[in-house]
Amino acid sequence: MNITEAEWLIMNVLWGEAPLTTKEIVEKLADERKWSRNTVRTLIVRLMEKELIGADKSSSNFKYYPLVEKKYCQMNQTKKLINRIYNGSLGMLVRNFVDQTELTEEDRQELLQIINEGSKGGK
Repeated sequence: MNITEAEWLIMNVLWGEAPLTTKEIVEKLADERKWSRNTVRTLIVRLMEKELIGADKSSSNFKYYPLVEKKYCQMNQTKKLINRIYNGSLGMLVRNFVDQTELTEEDRQELLQIINEGSKGGK
């Protein structure tokens, strides 16, 4: 599964509030993007071809809804990023992030908690 930046915008709208018509999606994105109805429709078609969204076709204005959970897509894209950029090394990703970011003590504690929960089989 490969979701483009533009497709992520559509998916985020649908994850936040679905089902929506094409017009409603255009309106929800109006502050971020000034996309035409045709542009949004093209993105919707791509997402349907990827089987990421479905459509309720019971009325003349189709209503679109996500077929996959946001968390699943985030994890999928994260794994692809780690594999593509860090040769599959989560440690390299974390090291790069820690080296390039000013972490507060709260950030450090949160990261340690996440690591500890993960090592215990937590989610």
